Amino acid sequence: MNQSAKLKAACTPGLRVAIELGGLNDKAPSIVIGGDPSKYILLKEPMVHPNDKSIWSEYLYPGNEATVRYIFEGVASGFKTSIIKLINSPDKILFLKYPNRVETYNLRRHRRINCFLEAEIMIGEQKTLAIVEDLSSSGCGITYLKDDNSFFPEIGDDVKIFCPYFIENDKGFIPCKVQRATKDTRKIALGLTFDKPAPEILVKIQDYVATVLQHSI
Repeated sequence: MNQSAKLKAACTPGLRVAIELGGLNDKAPSIVIGGDPSKYILLKEPMVHPNDKSIWSEYLYPGNEATVRYIFEGVASGFKTSIIKLINSPDKILFLKYPNRVETYNLRRHRRINCFLEAEIMIGEQKTLAIVEDLSSSGCGITYLKDDNSFFPEIGDDVKIFCPYFIENDKGFIPCKVQRATKDTRKIALGLTFDKPAPEILVKIQDYVATVLQHSI
């Protein structure tokens, strides 16, 4: 996809994104409403907890820097821009300066780290305690104890991962597909790829992996 197509895709109505503002060490989800090529991109007001609204409002001023990240057609993308204006009527809409360039990258190029993160995996209606043992921006390796009631998924099956390190509420999850499945007498091991996770979750995973890699140098 050339830059012209990437820039056009960034204006896709309904595109779910994560936005980060200059001076604010936090990220929030939002949704693209549309845009006018070469002029601006329209986003809904960032969705933040009511207790954080006053803090965010201090940084939603014209000229402040903004970084927007998202996944489009399975490709992680993002761009840097600045705020034009936030209007409050008839709806709260954020005007962002149209970016000069959109960066994209193949998630599978990202390095995988070893880790030990508590999680839960849901296979069908069965939820089981599990451990994430390796992680990258494109997927993870996860294991859980085997018993007589354990469900053993097949390659290509859909599963859900609940991991409090990357998800703030009880209803959030990371959608995955099974790429590898093995078992022995005591545990089941799965190799999973993330299946279009929410941008804000992907950003947290990317930041976690980058931090571990940085401290391992």
